Amino acid sequence: MSVSFEIGILPNRPVSECLSLSGQAEEYGYGGVWIADSQCVMRDAYILLSQIALQTSRIRVGSGVTNAITRHPAVLANSWATLHEVSNGRAILGIGVGESAVHTLGFKPDRLAALENKITLLRALMKGQEVEYQGCRFHLAWCDVTVPIVMACSGPKSLQLGGRVADGVLFQVGADPALVRYALDNIRQGAEQAGRRFEEIKLYMRVATAVSPHRDMARDQIKGYASVAAGTVFKTVPREYFSDDLWSQLEEFKAKYDYFEHGSNRAKHQALLTDTIIDTVCIAGSPEETIPRFKAIADMGVDAFVWPANMEDAGHFIQTFADRVMPAFAAEGQAITKQVKR
Repeated sequence: MSVSFEIGILPNRPVSECLSLSGQAEEYGYGGVWIADSQCVMRDAYILLSQIALQTSRIRVGSGVTNAITRHPAVLANSWATLHEVSNGRAILGIGVGESAVHTLGFKPDRLAALENKITLLRALMKGQEVEYQGCRFHLAWCDVTVPIVMACSGPKSLQLGGRVADGVLFQVGADPALVRYALDNIRQGAEQAGRRFEEIKLYMRVATAVSPHRDMARDQIKGYASVAAGTVFKTVPREYFSDDLWSQLEEFKAKYDYFEHGSNRAKHQALLTDTIIDTVCIAGSPEETIPRFKAIADMGVDAFVWPANMEDAGHFIQTFADRVMPAFAAEGQAITKQVKR
């Protein structure tokens, strides 16, 4: 089975730029575009998703990711059934417990049991079935569709839940193969608990990425999203996977993180990103040094890499990656086998 490279877009830039980047991603052969949903920090994800769906014809269109706290399950189900129609079946519902979208409103992230229930509700609602939620019974009167639900996961319990109930798992645990193995092991454990075949679960790895012939530029431009990734990894991956030095660096960084500058390339907290943190959570540098890192992880059984194009000149990085990295996989006939899944 081949490996797909996909783009994440944080709509903290003008809508016209987001649409242009999505068009470039389709033109250059990427497999999907994922749009972040965070109402206080970025432009509206769902308006953008619908525009991308209408202006593209091949590329998958997903949320990277949404939540069911700021958006009621009925609202979410209705949006995704509509996006399924608008995109001619290319929509992917990426969902998580909520991070910046909920923190900036003073809410708490969903508990995993609540998220599991909401995923069940979403599937039923999109099939037109009646559900009960918070003491009320309701259904969507017009739709009967199936939209893939991909759960964003990083912690052990969430990874296991994704393995139990989701069509796919979008995991963000950094770029160290040992951390990737930790994620895959937990997804497999969840799948086995539910009597599911691990091979049936689509494995998306979200990883901060920047590739350029100019190594220093790549590592500088990655810092906006590296800040997001570092915070997620610190908060969710168990302590035993980190050295004392790296843990101390991450702890200092997270203590000064500002959610109102979430994903910003101008955020003050990015000054605390050390080379050690960047190498742990990112794949950033020249094509020659990044291609082997992608290949090593793809050989572990990952289906797709989703990298957020959050640089100032994101179009340049999207094209460079397509020109300099993707051919290294195509040249091998995309022969990435899921040997560890067997």
